[in-house]
Amino acid sequence: MSDDLGRTVIADLCRLPNPEAIDRTAFVELGGVEQFVSIRGRSRANPVLVVCHGGPALPSLPSSWIWQRGVEEYFTVVNYDQRASGKSVATVSDGLDLRVERYVDDLVELIAWVQAELGVRKVGVLGHSWGTIIGLTVARQRPDLLWAYIGVGQVICGPENEVESFGHAMRSAVADGNERAVAELQSLGEYPGAEPLTVERIVTCRRWAQHYGGLSAYRSDFAYFTESQELSPYYTDADLGLIGVGQQVTMTAVLPALLGFDARDQTAFEVPMLQFLGRHDWTTPTGPVVRWLEHVTAPSTHVVWFENSAHLCMLEEPGKFLVSLVTHALPHAVDAMPVGGQSKTPAM
Repeated sequence: MSDDLGRTVIADLCRLPNPEAIDRTAFVELGGVEQFVSIRGRSRANPVLVVCHGGPALPSLPSSWIWQRGVEEYFTVVNYDQRASGKSVATVSDGLDLRVERYVDDLVELIAWVQAELGVRKVGVLGHSWGTIIGLTVARQRPDLLWAYIGVGQVICGPENEVESFGHAMRSAVADGNERAVAELQSLGEYPGAEPLTVERIVTCRRWAQHYGGLSAYRSDFAYFTESQELSPYYTDADLGLIGVGQQVTMTAVLPALLGFDARDQTAFEVPMLQFLGRHDWTTPTGPVVRWLEHVTAPSTHVVWFENSAHLCMLEEPGKFLVSLVTHALPHAVDAMPVGGQSKTPAM
């Protein structure tokens, strides 16, 4: 089967033909920059869930066909390619603002646009990896906009993440007798240490942490994730080429903010807080998240452990991911339904 035929089959599988459904895309100006937005759901009466993707500059939409179709039965799912990411790369210009604060403001503006377009009072925000920095900040600063926040692969403390990721890589390499890996990791010296945390040093650490299942549990690679994008019904080959362009544009500017992020003292929230944690996640290790949660105060908190996942639990355990959203997130959305809408009772 060719990629083109595969895309055609998947596109038809993902089609939402019923009249109550919504499936639309638009370029929306956020912070003066046109950003690509997708809205999909089986019923316009369902609550809205905004997905804030990771990376930096790694859009969630191209691989969403693997896991999102079931979620669309219960939520109207909004994906957006953040500034300088994916289809939004076309608007990149010299001096583009890539501060975390600007990404946060973009998400706030997106939510306001969604409120006006869909007639909803509040939205849920699901942040993944880098996107958890943006989502968590919005949850703290603008609780009036959210019915809940869901963190997946949550970043709490960048420096602690690097220490724990390195430790996993070294322990695994030693246990495996992998002399090459041990030598490369030892060449980093004290990690992260006082030396500049260059892309090269980070890549070396990540390479071996991910080789030993730190990105996708029990797997030494994650080709299924990257190659799934090539079958995306939402992206053309030309669109896929923009992902790498966006990563080159953002990496130097955004990576220091990601690695230096520290939210350990941000523990008071006015919205329900949910955390979906992969037991084997050594890309954004769970240790800092667990320690942080001991001090978090919020209207409610809930942790779901994905025992057979690492950093990509929506792809690694899509069934449990869907059930967890319906069981633990959907009840919080009742007060945020569109006018005339009502939450459906899951028939499971």
